[in-house]
Amino acid sequence: MLSCRVCGATLLAGADRKLGRCAACPSTLDEDLYARLTEWRTRVAGAQKVPAYVVFTDATLVALAERQPTGPEDLVAIAGIGPRKLSLYGEAVLALVRGSSVDDLVPEEPPEKSSVK
Repeated sequence: MLSCRVCGATLLAGADRKLGRCAACPSTLDEDLYARLTEWRTRVAGAQKVPAYVVFTDATLVALAERQPTGPEDLVAIAGIGPRKLSLYGEAVLALVRGSSVDDLVPEEPPEKSSVK
């Protein structure tokens, strides 16, 4: 059974299990990290031409911004991150947690050139 990382209670609800804490326990969300993760996900999804949730769900981003994983073993402990997503995105996510900017990892796409002169 999965336990709340704050109070130790057994987690039964899916959302609580994904976050690793009870809904009643305080969030440790790093808002700056969450913003960088969200921007990174938007750019990656755009480059892959898939919806953002295909990269990571909102709940997974919240869990990442709360738990601030330091290695691959911490990443796979978060629901929504398995071997495939670890290999695709693990290094970038860990770099963001360490403080890298989104621009360092995924350059912003230049605007489409217009054919109008």
